[in-house]
Amino acid sequence: MLRATKHRLRAIAPPAIFLAITYYFGWNAIHGKGGLESQVEQRAALAQAQQQFATVDAERAQWETRIADLSGQSIAGDMLDSQARQVLNLADPNDLVIDLSHSNDK
Repeated sequence: MLRATKHRLRAIAPPAIFLAITYYFGWNAIHGKGGLESQVEQRAALAQAQQQFATVDAERAQWETRIADLSGQSIAGDMLDSQARQVLNLADPNDLVIDLSHSNDK
């Protein structure tokens, strides 16, 4: 009887080891560090990072345009001065200023 048991164990051992190894690699292919679940998470993180990059890149381009507009290379100095005075509600000493709020009162 002992001999028959040894014979059966020898017959069952290789397929059992093969199944254990197959299960190990199959589990790692799905749940492991480089598995399918991990790849889905990494793709979601990549999409989020690309969206953040696009937002920041658009903001950077907008700031570069504003800086280029304010530099002396792309806008005339008198236009810049005029815009600054208009924003600050100031007048140049050489400008002629007409107050329209009191001109209708007679």
